[in-house]
Amino acid sequence: MARELTAGNVIGDIALAQAPLAERPPAWKQAARLAQRKPLGALGMVIIIALTAIALATPALARYDPDQSFEHRNPGYDPSSTELYRTDRNEFLLDAKAAPSMKHWLGTDDAGRDIWARIAWGTRRTLGIAVASLTIAVVAGTILGVASGYFGGAVDTLMQRMLDAMQAFPSLLLLLLIASAFDLTARNLVLALGFVGVTQVSRLVRGKVLTLRELPFVEAGRVIGASDMRLMLRHILPNTIAPIIVVFTMGLGTVIIAEASLSFLGLTHGISWGQMLNSGRNFINSSPWQAVFSGLAITLAVLAFNLVGDALRDILDPRLRM
Repeated sequence: MARELTAGNVIGDIALAQAPLAERPPAWKQAARLAQRKPLGALGMVIIIALTAIALATPALARYDPDQSFEHRNPGYDPSSTELYRTDRNEFLLDAKAAPSMKHWLGTDDAGRDIWARIAWGTRRTLGIAVASLTIAVVAGTILGVASGYFGGAVDTLMQRMLDAMQAFPSLLLLLLIASAFDLTARNLVLALGFVGVTQVSRLVRGKVLTLRELPFVEAGRVIGASDMRLMLRHILPNTIAPIIVVFTMGLGTVIIAEASLSFLGLTHGISWGQMLNSGRNFINSSPWQAVFSGLAITLAVLAFNLVGDALRDILDPRLRM
């Protein structure tokens, strides 16, 4: 028997429909619950937030110019000295390899430059290159993966053979070949790292699309006359967002290692954690802080992105939810 349509019934239905929304906990409680479920992921997010804050506020937080060399007054200065190579002939000496102090929080390097300032500016450069290159890799890899997986046939075969040819070279070797052909400025480095990362993203998206294109909702879209472009953009692509987010987050750590490796080898320009690690290793016995702090920055950044990526994978994948 049909229920009588009255104002009271309508109001009751509206209240019932809105009840789950009213009972939904606030965002901070949901975040706290996720942090409790995934404490390592929460730790990684805290590190990422700290690194991002340093990168955004580098001019204010660095305290000194990264290329400024500091000097201190020579206590044994003798203005009457005439011998050319005596240290007491110099009024000021280079403040090189100074230990951490209130003036230089992380000490100075062999050129008398503040290590904290160089790490702060290196954070800005490294994160900027990582995000830019991964954005290129994800956009290009997603386009190739969706097209390859959806159309299949000759299109899929051609694209996959091209990706096989790219993957035949180890990533670091391919980057070294690119570095030998082009000057690795920041822009060229972003393009090179983005190019190398396309294959992994494309194969991941293709595998997901191969599963999605056989599901009933895609077949229903074809039956009602939806175009291929509409099916890919409106129905298939949104269902690949979760794995793309995970591969983007975890890929940042891989890109940071690749950028640090190239700068360690002296193939890039600018202030970088890898370049600082390379110069500091020569003074590991006399002033270990030069290599330790730059190496620690690389370790923390890579660890943080991997922890957050693992947590996101568990949260976004229904099969792994607890």
